[in-house]
Amino acid sequence: MDDVSVPPPEVSASAPEHLTYDEVASALDGLTPLDLVRLDAIERRYLGGTDFAEGDLLQEAMCSALFEEKRCPRITRFMAFLVQSMRNIAGHRRDRLMQQVPIEGATTDERKSKFELMDSGPNPEDAAIRAEQDRRAAEVCAALNVHYGADEEMSMVLLGWESDMRGEALRDLLGVDQARLDYVVKKIRRIARREYPKGWRL
Repeated sequence: MDDVSVPPPEVSASAPEHLTYDEVASALDGLTPLDLVRLDAIERRYLGGTDFAEGDLLQEAMCSALFEEKRCPRITRFMAFLVQSMRNIAGHRRDRLMQQVPIEGATTDERKSKFELMDSGPNPEDAAIRAEQDRRAAEVCAALNVHYGADEEMSMVLLGWESDMRGEALRDLLGVDQARLDYVVKKIRRIARREYPKGWRL
């Protein structure tokens, strides 16, 4: 007889909104070699301006998920969650590094350069606009994902878009040529027009 002591997540009224430790561990174990190659490619895009060595950023995101420093919503694809975590972790590290002012051994010009670097960043209004765009993109991607089922290529295009990938970077992520990428994008836009008749932007 089947064990029915633990109901499946979809019928459990008390299921938590976020993945549990065991579920995260299972999701990490379930990452395929191709998943890891794709995550490595995405990680390299976020390393710039940080002091992370290659592989460290992805490891940080995995550990944050496993030890629930960052919690994965149940409705979010785990790959997309890891990508967003890497993006956030890298962004916070860049901000922290930019705010560091040398105390010893720094010349006046070096200090000036550091402050000029900080001043060249986005102002609060631009940052708020970018945050809203990121939120909207993630919301649209999550909503569209419902309609893709097991379509790996469309899911990977969405994942790439969430990571600001376009052109060659997106082709490399999927391992396809431009003609195939165009075909996949057309399928996505066809679904988007049907589900969002008033328009959507990514």
